[in-house]
Amino acid sequence: MGENFKNIRLGLFVIVGTVLLISAFYFIGSKQSLFSDTVTISARFHNVNGLMKGNNVRFSGIDVGTVESVDIISDSMVEVVMVIEMKAQPYIKTNAIASIGTDGLMGNKLVNINSGTKAAPSIEDDAVLQTLRPIEMDEMIRTLNETNENIMVISSNLRTITDKINNKNSLWNILMDTMVAENVKTSIVNLKVMSNTGVLVTGDLRNILAGIQKGKGSLGALITDTTLSSKINQTVVKLERLSDTAAVMTGDLSYVIKGLKQGKGTIGVLLNDTSLIHNLNQSVGTLKVGAGNFNESMEALKHSWPFKKYFKKIKNKK
Repeated sequence: MGENFKNIRLGLFVIVGTVLLISAFYFIGSKQSLFSDTVTISARFHNVNGLMKGNNVRFSGIDVGTVESVDIISDSMVEVVMVIEMKAQPYIKTNAIASIGTDGLMGNKLVNINSGTKAAPSIEDDAVLQTLRPIEMDEMIRTLNETNENIMVISSNLRTITDKINNKNSLWNILMDTMVAENVKTSIVNLKVMSNTGVLVTGDLRNILAGIQKGKGSLGALITDTTLSSKINQTVVKLERLSDTAAVMTGDLSYVIKGLKQGKGTIGVLLNDTSLIHNLNQSVGTLKVGAGNFNESMEALKHSWPFKKYFKKIKNKK
C-alpha cells in the first residue's frame, strides 16, 4: 500500500512538472524579452490582417521585440501593444512608421518599423507610432480579378484588331505597299522644295520691304518722301479752289443762260426775236435777187463793145 502511494505521488509530480515545464516554454516563447530590459510602445491600425499576440516586431529587418496584445478600441481601430528590447530603443525615433507585414511569402504576420529621421528623439515608454494602412488580401484579389477581366477584354480587342490588320484591304497592307512609300517620299521631297521656294520668296519679299522702308525705288520714294504729303495737300487745296471757281463759273453760266432764255442782251434778243428770222429770210431773198440782177448786168457787159475784147482775151488765155 505504501509503495503504491509513493508511485502515485511520483507520477503526479512528474505530470505536474511536465505541465509546468511546457507552460514555461510556451510563456517564454510568447514573451521573448521576459528576462531583458524592454520598453513598451503601441500603434493603431485600421486592419491588422491576422496579427496575433506573440508575433515578432522587426526594425530594419531585425527582430527587436514581440507583440504583447492586440485589442479592438473602436469600430475602425485596432491597438497593437509591442514590447521592444532596450538595445533597439535609441534607434527607433518617435516619427518612425509601423506597418503590418508577413514573415516570408506565406509566413506569420509581424510588425515592421521603419526608421525615422535622426533629428527626432528616441521612443520612450507608452510612445504611439504612426502607421501605414496595410494592403488587404481580399481587396488585392478583387483588384487582380478586375485586372484579369480587363486583360481578357483587351486581348479580345487585340485579336479583333489583328484580324483586321491581316485583311488584304487593311490599312497595314496599304502602308506596306512600296509604291505608297515611294509616293510618300516624293510628296515629302516636293513639300521640301515648296518649303525652300517659300523661304526664298519670303526672303525676297523681306528684301523688297526693306528697300521700300529705306526709300528705294518709286514706291519707296512715294512712301518715305515726307514732302509728298505737303505737295498732295497743296494739290488738294488747288483742286478745291478750282472746284470753287468752276462752281462760280457754272453759276454765272447758269445765270447768263437764264438771261438769254429771258431775251436779255443782244444775243438774247437775237435768240428770242422771231421777226428777226423773217427779216433775215427777206434779206437773203433780196440778196439772191440782187445777185441775179448783177449776173445779168455782168453778162450784158460781156457783150457790150468796150468789154467784149477784154472778156474774149481772158477766155483765150484759159
